[in-house]
Amino acid sequence: MIPSLFSTAVPVTAFQVWFVVYLYLLPLMLYAAWTALSLMDFLERRQDDASPYALLAVMLLPLAGGAWYVLRRARTLSLSARVAIVVGGAAVWLVPLISAVWLVGRPLGPKALS
Repeated sequence: MIPSLFSTAVPVTAFQVWFVVYLYLLPLMLYAAWTALSLMDFLERRQDDASPYALLAVMLLPLAGGAWYVLRRARTLSLSARVAIVVGGAAVWLVPLISAVWLVGRPLGPKALS
């Protein structure tokens, strides 16, 4: 039997929790949020100048397409809200991820974290 993607070994370590949250859950949540905002904006602007190719980009380019649409094409949100949603979400995901990869990649490796 194949273990679940979110299964952890006993005892649970901080690295396992970080790995599950930052590599699996957070990107899925960002994709869901940015795609949902893009779809809501697209459906509200359907009569206007909304291009179906923009919606196709949102669906085919998971994180980049949603972020691009929210930043560039969405008009139902203010500019400051759009920037906060995309830049804030990316920062919450990428800053801890990059810093943890940097810590693990140091000369002592993962043993330096414990």
